[in-house]
Parts: sequence; structure tokens; C-alpha cells
Amino acid sequence: MNEMSMNSKRPNILIITTDQQRTDSLSCYGSTFTDTPHLDRLASEGICLERAYCTNPVCTPARASIFTGKYVSRHGAWNVGMNVPEDEPMISHHLADVGYRTHYIGKAHFQPFGASPEQSMETRSNTNRYPEFRGPYYGFETVELALGHATYGVAGHYGEWVKSQVSEEEFASYSRARRLSQTGFGGGAHDWDIPLKYHNSVWTADRTIDFLKNHDTEQPFLLAVGFQDPHHPHCVPTEFEDRVNPDEVLLPDYIEGELEDKPPHFIAARCGELRNLETRGKFAMAGQGGGADFRKVSDEDAQLGRAYYYNMVKIIDQQMGRIMACLDEKGLCENTLVLFTTDHGELLGDHGLWMKGPFHYEQLICVPTLIRYPAAIPPGQRSEALFSHVDIVPTVLAAAGLPISDAIDGVDAMPMLSGEQESARDSLLIECVDDPQGLRLKTIVTDNRKLTWYCGHPYGELYDLESDPSERINQWDNPAYAADKADLISAILEEMEVLERRVARFAYA
Repeated sequence: MNEMSMNSKRPNILIITTDQQRTDSLSCYGSTFTDTPHLDRLASEGICLERAYCTNPVCTPARASIFTGKYVSRHGAWNVGMNVPEDEPMISHHLADVGYRTHYIGKAHFQPFGASPEQSMETRSNTNRYPEFRGPYYGFETVELALGHATYGVAGHYGEWVKSQVSEEEFASYSRARRLSQTGFGGGAHDWDIPLKYHNSVWTADRTIDFLKNHDTEQPFLLAVGFQDPHHPHCVPTEFEDRVNPDEVLLPDYIEGELEDKPPHFIAARCGELRNLETRGKFAMAGQGGGADFRKVSDEDAQLGRAYYYNMVKIIDQQMGRIMACLDEKGLCENTLVLFTTDHGELLGDHGLWMKGPFHYEQLICVPTLIRYPAAIPPGQRSEALFSHVDIVPTVLAAAGLPISDAIDGVDAMPMLSGEQESARDSLLIECVDDPQGLRLKTIVTDNRKLTWYCGHPYGELYDLESDPSERINQWDNPAYAADKADLISAILEEMEVLERRVARFAYA
């Protein structure tokens, strides 16, 4: 069979990521205070994974895992502020090698926003490479990138397009928003006077629709789409009307004193005292920045900040409706695997903490994941089977009829997604390195247990997810859980051992 006829049978691949999104931001995950009909439709036409997990609680490492199929220890991009190694094969490389058209739209964050132009292709610092730079980039033949978030995210190809539409004065005004919260704590609400038509989520959908309408139907495509939201700051265009009622949003799930049995950085983060930690690294803790005293966040500010976060997701949902309508219109639904997920979650005040960082609570590491592929996945499914972001690449490769390299850490989850088997794995790994000489942790998750090991420290975390799904009671030092603790630490070692780099042996000596 020649390449053209083979390609006509291979599915199109559409991978859509948001940034820092919780499962409770979608009504298909059971939320009653918000309504996301278009993503609900995607879930109803495919499968909704209730126990999908990221590999890291901050952007760059998590995104590298999504696109390489490798755990953080294998691909090496262990935090933000660094480049994903350019020799790491991504799904884009694998599919381009067999004739796919590959394109990336929106937020990638494979390289830092705050580095110099010599250090990073995605820097926001004094660069004139946009809009001329179009790729190739990490295996994607062409790219249209958005850099940053909200008021500091009107940059890259997206920013240059907005700049071409308005006056210089008006463009400059989009870097400002009005804080509505009484205190500044990262998760507060902001009114933003950017017209909705210039908002990143709308631009991202516009560019996606343009690609779908103009692609060559004789060639399969891999299209990766990255929405910037709902990452903080929680900025909502003032003209957006379909809003969540703050009075209907639940207050953060926090019980006074619940952090007392946790490692020291939990209370330090809640009290805004991370700078005093012995484990503090060279840079401020990713996801916490300079820190804030979350004890000072009022109930009113918490509800409003959370409501604005959910409003950002509602804007994304509206734009997903436009993208799905285009797939319908172009007759692409049947032969397109659509995967919607996010890089990691968000704490939103739960457990007394906001945003993200080395706190492996479910709100941060269990992420919304919806997959639709009519050729193999029956509609209307929900699954509580474990699924890791490293499983995305091998599952896509299998759907495309391609071999899966031994260098990929994930597993082909298609037999589970199609209903042929109940599960694809019995555990998964989440890693976080705040600093190589500071805080380093690894978490293993099973059906009913979660253990986090801290390198070089006597403390750790162990939760019985069956009796304590809210992760209030740390069983690390409980003798009744000693056998579980030993088994789970052993499971981490089993996961890590295979990640060691080994060159090929070609002679006895």
C-alpha cells in the first residue's frame, strides 16, 4: 500500500490543552454551579476519564510529558524556566515521519517566557521574531504561538495579531486589568477591558477553525491547540455575560489545622513564608511566586476569585463549541481523534492553598480528560480507571497504527478506552523538583492509595483514598499503614528503575 492510501486511513489527531484546569470546572464532572454544554457534548460522544493524572504540577514538565509520552525524569525538563530538550522526540516527530501535517496553535511553553531571546524561542523579552517565525518547532512543521497569560499573555503570534487590529495606546491598555479582590493573592478576580473578539481563547479558536477549513483532506493532520486560560491571573473580559454566580460557588474546602501533619512547605505556603524554608531553591517556588498570606483571603474574595476562574473556563467552552461545529461542518468527526485535557489542576483555596506547586492533592494532579474517537471509542462512557498523561502518545500512536518505542513510558490505553478491558495500568507516577538541591518529591497513585516520598527527608505523605478521599489525614507515621508504605515506596523504585538511561551494548567487553 502506498503512503497516500495508507495516510487516507490514518486518523486525524486533535490534542487540545488548557492551562491549570480543575475537573470541577466542567459540568460533565458533576459541577452544578457552572454549565459547559460543549465540553459536556464531547464527553457524551466519547469517554470522560475521572482518574486521569498529570505527571507534574507545573506547566513545562507536564506539557513535555503530554507530547513525549515520558515521565519528567526521562525527558529532563523538571521545572518551568528551562527548555524542553530539543532532541526529545515528540508525537509531532513520530507523526510527521509517516506523512502527517503537523501544526501547533496557542500556548506551548516548551521554552521560558522570561528568558533572553538567545535562550528561548518563546521569550516575551525584546524580540522581533514574531510574527515572522513560523517553525519548525519541536517536530511541528508550523506554529502560531501565544506567550504568557491574560494581561501578560498578549504576545507571540497572538499578540502581534492583536497589535495589528488596534491602536498602540489601546494595545498597551490590554496589559492592565482592575483587581476586584481586597487582597492580592494570585487567585483574585479581575475585570479586563479587552474586547472578547481579541481574547486569547477566541483567537485560539479562530486559528484552529482556519486550519481545519483549509487543510488538505488527502493528508492526515496532527493539530495541537493550547488555550492560555484558566491560569491565573483570573481576568475576564468585561463584556462577557454568561457568568457564574459567585454566590453559588462553593467556598474553598479547608479545615483549620489540616496542614499540621503535612511537610513544612504546606504551612509555609499558606502563611506566605516560603522564603524562610530551608528547602528554598535558587528561584521562587513555581506556582507560588513571591508567596502570599492566604489566611488573609476573605470568603467574599475567595468566592469571587473562584467564580472568575470558572468564567474563564466558560469562555473556553464557548470556543470549543465553535471548533466542534467546524469539525461537524467539514465532515471530520468520524476520522478525528479529539483529546481534551489540561497540563495540571489548580488548588483554588482548597486545603488552604491557591494556584499550584509541590502539593500533590487531587485538585492539582487529577485533571479533566475527554477523548472522542468514533472509530474505536463507544459514546457515553465514564471510567474510573487510572490514566496518565504519558499514556497519550502511545494511545495516539496505536490509533494511527504505528509502533510504540520502548523509550516511551506510557501505555496504549485504547483497549481500556474502547471497553475491551477495565484498566490499562495499576499505578502511576507524579514528580516534582522545586530545586535539585532543595525540595524533590515523587508520588505514586494506585486505585485506593497515594504516597509521596520526599528525597532526603524523614517526612512524607500517605493517604487512604478509600476512607479519606479529601486527603485530610496523613498516614505516613501510622504503624497500621506500614505495609502499604513499604509496598508503595517499592512501587516508586520499580517505576524509577526503568527510567535510567542505558546506551546500547554491542560487545562482551
